[in-house]
Amino acid sequence: MEEKNWYKVILETTNKEGELIELVSNLFFELGSIGVEVNYAQGYLENDENLFGEIFDEEMLKVLDRDTEIIAYFNEPMELSELEFSIKKLFNQIPFKLTQNKQLNENWQKNWMQHYHPQPISRYLTIVPVWQDDYQAQPQEQIVYLDPGVAFGTGNHPTTQLGAQALEIVMRGGETILDVGTGSGILTFIAKALGAQTVHGYDLDPQAVSSANENLNYQPDKEGIHFAVNNLLVGVETKADIIVANILPHIIIEMLDDAERLLKENGWLILGGILISKSHGLEEELRTRGWILYQKTIMGEWVSLILEKQEQE
Repeated sequence: MEEKNWYKVILETTNKEGELIELVSNLFFELGSIGVEVNYAQGYLENDENLFGEIFDEEMLKVLDRDTEIIAYFNEPMELSELEFSIKKLFNQIPFKLTQNKQLNENWQKNWMQHYHPQPISRYLTIVPVWQDDYQAQPQEQIVYLDPGVAFGTGNHPTTQLGAQALEIVMRGGETILDVGTGSGILTFIAKALGAQTVHGYDLDPQAVSSANENLNYQPDKEGIHFAVNNLLVGVETKADIIVANILPHIIIEMLDDAERLLKENGWLILGGILISKSHGLEEELRTRGWILYQKTIMGEWVSLILEKQEQE
């Protein structure tokens, strides 16, 4: 039987900005990547709970000193000059290097799957890869199953973890929730696992909605979950107890009028996808529009905000 080849594209850069990593990863997926892996020092710090306070050994120092690597896997060879042009349109001033290696398929899928393990992302929530269907949950532990090979969010990113933790803080069960920029559907599934009655997930990208519906098949409780292609909350009429949006700040601002229209009295607005450097301006805009900040949480270079509507006099 003839071995199938696959192609590994590596982007190397000295830049460690989370926004760059996010946008380049999404670009790779849009171009047909079947998997993306990110190696960067800040990610190592965020995910190794035993690292702080220890004397670094030689291997740790190598990790912390290295360039950022964004590695994408493709079934077909990529034209690097076209890919380089697309990346420069996103980040014109940031230096980077692109390489591509042709590899035999061998056990790539099996090896790739070994990188993913059940990942606790909050006090009660754990993201479990779909192939680990024998995972035994602990008492009170809520499970969300996800295919990490599907684009648009796997639970590893701080913005997802912050969103999950915010939902855990405000939810009491039985809510109607709107998830804006749903991506893989991960925050929708988390909300359902925490006891939401109905969750509507919206995304402008049809591929993201397809990804979310695919992941829906793996969830133990599918009742009351709906995904649709939509531009933010434009045209939506469903009133919500909670609106969660893990999107960029300037897009958040475009959504605020509709969020105010749809959020029920005593409802919550949860915002993520916000870099620390962009947070102050967004908070000022929210304040001028009458939103009250209930909680601000920082993880690495990312911020999440929990807000309430100001009561009408």
